[in-house]
Amino acid sequence: MSRPAPAAFTAASLESWSAADRAALYEAVDGSDYSLDDWLAALGTFDAWLEGRGEHGRPWREITGYIHCCTLMASPGIALGKLEVIVNKALTEFGFAFMGESQS
Repeated sequence: MSRPAPAAFTAASLESWSAADRAALYEAVDGSDYSLDDWLAALGTFDAWLEGRGEHGRPWREITGYIHCCTLMASPGIALGKLEVIVNKALTEFGFAFMGESQS
């Protein structure tokens, strides 16, 4: 069975994010070799992956950090792959677990 295409994630989608989460995203985009459009596509892929697992929470800052790590997977001197494909592969191979509060 084929997986539905991720919903389009646009700059307008970021309006519901906190100012701090948006700032963290923009800083991560600026520090990467990928464009904002690449990041938005990767966020859409991540969002669809979470939705497919019935996850309702979206810890955006942690998701941004995960995608940032994915941007570091490319070897220097090798052409960049599509960020959304890299993110999907990482999620498929490694998953994503987030604990919002520390366990005391």
